[in-house]
This record gives sequence, C-alpha cells and structure tokens, in this order.
Amino acid sequence: MSGQERLGRVSFSNSGNAAAQADFLRGVAWLHSFGYEDAIDAFRAAQKIDPSFALAYWGEAMSFSQPLWFFEEVDKGRAALAKLGATPEARIAKAKTAREQGFMRAVEALFGPGDKPARHAAFAQTMAKVAAEYPADDEAQAFHALALLSTMPRGDAALPIRREAGAIAEKVFARNPDHPGAAHYILHAYDHGSLVARALPAARAYATIAPAASHALHMPAHAFLQVGFWDEAAASDEASWNASIAWAKRRGLSIAARDYHSLVWLQYEWTQQGRVSKTKEAIAFVEQAMKTSGPQALKPSSPLHAGGHAYGEQSEIGRGSGDAALRNDRGSMRARYIIESERWAEMQGQTTFDNIEELFALGLSAVNLADAARVRSVIEEFRKAAAPAQAAELREQAEVMLREMEALELFAQGRHDAAFAMMDRAAALQARMPKPIGRPFPVKDVNELYGELLLQVGRAKEAVLWFDRALARTPNRSRAMFGLARAYRNAGDAANARAAYKRLLANYRLADAGLPEVTEARDALR
Repeated sequence: MSGQERLGRVSFSNSGNAAAQADFLRGVAWLHSFGYEDAIDAFRAAQKIDPSFALAYWGEAMSFSQPLWFFEEVDKGRAALAKLGATPEARIAKAKTAREQGFMRAVEALFGPGDKPARHAAFAQTMAKVAAEYPADDEAQAFHALALLSTMPRGDAALPIRREAGAIAEKVFARNPDHPGAAHYILHAYDHGSLVARALPAARAYATIAPAASHALHMPAHAFLQVGFWDEAAASDEASWNASIAWAKRRGLSIAARDYHSLVWLQYEWTQQGRVSKTKEAIAFVEQAMKTSGPQALKPSSPLHAGGHAYGEQSEIGRGSGDAALRNDRGSMRARYIIESERWAEMQGQTTFDNIEELFALGLSAVNLADAARVRSVIEEFRKAAAPAQAAELREQAEVMLREMEALELFAQGRHDAAFAMMDRAAALQARMPKPIGRPFPVKDVNELYGELLLQVGRAKEAVLWFDRALARTPNRSRAMFGLARAYRNAGDAANARAAYKRLLANYRLADAGLPEVTEARDALR
C-alpha cells in the first residue's frame, strides 16, 4: 500500500476486477494491522465495484474475527459471507482459482458450526493446507501465522505455537520487510519473556511500516515494555494514543472509541519514567470517556475481574471501550498510580474499587496508613475473589495478592517470622504463573514487596536477592531498581548501590521535579 494511508506493502494476487484492487489491498493491509472498521469499509467498497469478487467477502468476514483481542462477531461474519451465496459450497464455487478457494474454505471454517475453540482450530488447519500448497505466498503464510496464534492456550503451554507462528512470520518479514502482517505477527508470537528478544527487530520496524494504524504504533511497546525500555515503550504508546484520537475524530466517533488499551499501557510506562503528573492525566481521560460510553455487550465474569493483563471474554478493544472495560481500566490505572508513587494518603476514605488491582492498592494504602480495620476488610474481599468458583485468571492473581495482604497484616502486627512465611507462600504461587505480558501482574510483584519488607527489618543482603529476582521477572522496573539500590547501600556495597542509582536516574530522565527517589539517587551519587 502507498499514498496517504501508510499501511505497509501487501501483494495479494486474485481474480477480482482491476478497479476493485486498490480497495481490496487496502482492506488486507488494515486487516493485518487490526484496523477492523477501516478494513470493513475497504472490503465493502471492493464489493460495490465488483459484486462477484469472492475475496472481498472473505475480507469483510475476516474483519469480524479479532482472535488476539478475544472478541468476535460471529453473526456479522456469517452475514458478510451470506451476501456472496446461500451456502458454503455456493460461496466457495464463486472463488475462481484453487488458491482463492483455499482462503474461502478457511473463513468458512472460522465462521462455521461449533464453539469458538473448534472453529479456530479448523481455521488453523485449513490455513495450514493453503500455506503448504503456496509456500512462497506471503498472504497464505501470514494468515497461517495469525490462525495459529488464534489457537494459543494460556501461559507457557502456548510456547510451541508461538515459536511456529513466529518462524512463519519471520520468513515473510525476510522476503518483504514492509509487510505489516509479518512484523505484527512476529510481535504477537514472541510476546513472551523467553522469546521477546526475537521480537525487537520487528518492534523497531512496525511503526514505520504502518504508521496510519494506531495499533501498529502500539505493538512495539509489547516488546519494549518487557525488556524495560521505558522511553521507547512510552513513545510507542503515546503515538498510538494520539493516532487513535485522530482516528475517532475522523470517523465521527465519541471519545469512548479511542484506544484506551494504549493509554493504559502508556500510563504504566509513565510511572516507570517518574512522570507522576502524566499518570493522573491519563486517569482523567478514562473518567471523561466513562461519561460517554454505552453499555457493554459482554460483561466481565466477575465484578472483581482481574484488571490489566487478562481481558477475557469481556474485551471490546476492537469496537471501542464499553462501560465495564473503562471501569476496569480506571481501576488498574488508579492502582498503579498509587502503588508506584506511594501516595497512600490519596486513598484515605475510599471505599469502592473497580477491580482487584485497585483493591490491592486500597489494602497497601491502609497498611501504610495504619488502618488495621481496612486491611482486614480488604483481605476478606480478596478471599471472595480467590474462591474456587471464580474464573481461573482472577483466582490465580487474587490468591497471590491475598497472601501478600495477609503477610502485610502480620508484618504490621510485628509478627515478622509469620509474615515472611506467608510471603514465601505468595512467592511460590507467583512462580507458577507465567511471566507478565505487558504490565506486571500481580500489580505488586511479590519479589519486590519481599525485598521492601526485608529492608524494613535490616536484612539488606537478603533484600538484594529478592530485588534481583524482581528485576529478572520485570526487567528495569523503577521501584525494584530503587529497592535494589537501597539494599546495596544498606549492605555496605557502595559500588553496586551507585550502579543501581544510576540506572534509576536513567529511567527517571523525564521525571517530575521533586520526586524523592530522584533526590535520594542524586545525593547518593555526589
């Protein structure tokens, strides 16, 4: 693609009318960058020019499946296909080549009978056949990679699929470094702590390949955040957020249609840069959008849903943000603002929370404000969230945070041995969880909290080990780096303390004036 919309370069040979090609190719490019609304418009424009263009209906239907955003509109996808013909057989017959029929069979599998996992498995199997028959076809390979990614299970069980899909996308990227799908699917495939280094070349390229797509500007942050490149991650998400503002305005949509996914990530990245005032601005944007958002079609499975990392079936990233999603975002953002800035007094008197991340911030604030009754009430709420009947992702996070809160309560009571025994339980639970993708979960890393508690009782050498573990799980996190610097200082290791303080100041290059962490680091380096 070229021209005003810079979406990358795709080549998709087909038997459609020549006059419909520009719209069709634009639709494919938008599809690769998850610009679903624009893709639908483009494919419908191609249909209008050439009503018999089978792949134009394929593309429109594909736009109603957003597998990596956990969202799909099956009825709309089936309706798009029905415009071409009444039955799958009739529609496939209208595709004029064997290759085009392969793509049609794949989308028919995606929107055929069966539950979501079965349909996505069939989609991946059908695309695998197309890819095997056309190994040099970039589109067959790219959509095969996407189809594989749509079948990923949770956690580390997805690693074989991630590696397979990533290898497929890398071959396309090597042939065509401007292919939007290749760069994009590499980033999703390697969006895992053990693979993220392989994503960095695509991360550095994708935003320049498809700068017209807000999501293309955001995706590099998936790699940059995981390795602690805060300036690069924040630049990616700020560009994405601003592009989404322009996109919503261009389409005449409300502010609730902006990309709050990028904003939530950006707010976390700002906390790591020490830009506290900006983090509060981000919360205000979400609260403004909440006033204009409509009801959400797919509600969270629990009012205590698990915040940041796991969208679950309630996600509506591809169709704007509904009320439940925005409340969830607000809860996560308020939690991170309080926990990273340690401005505990700002939560004094607050009794409501939007998700368990904000609940934890309430509890941590209560601990630091010596409000024992509030700490106890927070623990009781976490017990509800960790109940066996809750969804797995909620329950896993809630149980870790429950143990952290119980440890903090014991610690505040002076029962330090019991507190550290409880922290050991929390650490064991967290160790069974996958490394975070995106913003850390739980909202307060167990290793980091453990180190902070050890510092309070003068066990600095042990604290060094726990802060090192925190930084291995969440590289270059500023609060963990600050704790590490203090631990080295208190342990009498001046050289390593200076090195950690220097790294903290590098993170805080753009920090607000007057941050106590910056003052301490500068004083230590004099």
